[in-house]
Amino acid sequence: MTDGPMSAFTPIQLRITLVDSEPEVWRQVVVPGAVALADLHGIIQDAMGWERSHDHSFQAGLGAEKVLLAEEKRLSAVLADAGDSLIYYNYDFESGWRHRIVGESLSHSDAGVLPVCTAGGSACPPEGSGGIWGYDQFLAKLEDVEDPDYVNLLDQYGDFDPGAFDLAAVNARLLG
Repeated sequence: MTDGPMSAFTPIQLRITLVDSEPEVWRQVVVPGAVALADLHGIIQDAMGWERSHDHSFQAGLGAEKVLLAEEKRLSAVLADAGDSLIYYNYDFESGWRHRIVGESLSHSDAGVLPVCTAGGSACPPEGSGGIWGYDQFLAKLEDVEDPDYVNLLDQYGDFDPGAFDLAAVNARLLG
């Protein structure tokens, strides 16, 4: 999960991936190692493009190995304690948006002000699109001009491009 020693003062590069998304929705973000999970929640919301409208949780592992993580814990400690377990951020329990978080130490960082997004791919699904399976249906309806919901979706979401990623817009949200 991590490369090399990690301390609370070391910037950490995270790869945050929306599990099962197609096209894959991901962000690469550099954050302070001392960031608390409560603050990481806001960073993930801004990086992905979510609206902070729903409950969330952090966990290490899945299934019987799942451990819920306390929001006051520091990211560097969480990653060190997790060992080989993957870290997940769950957003909107009803829709089930699960994000896999993989962290690695940086030997140096030219990032300047943190947090900062350094890369990413694909647009974040709109709030309320119903989880991965609802999002797949949403995309299918946007591609089918004969679908009865097509015009309403076009009015509501405009020319939504699932492949679009705007690094400058993500960083503007992170600075906001």
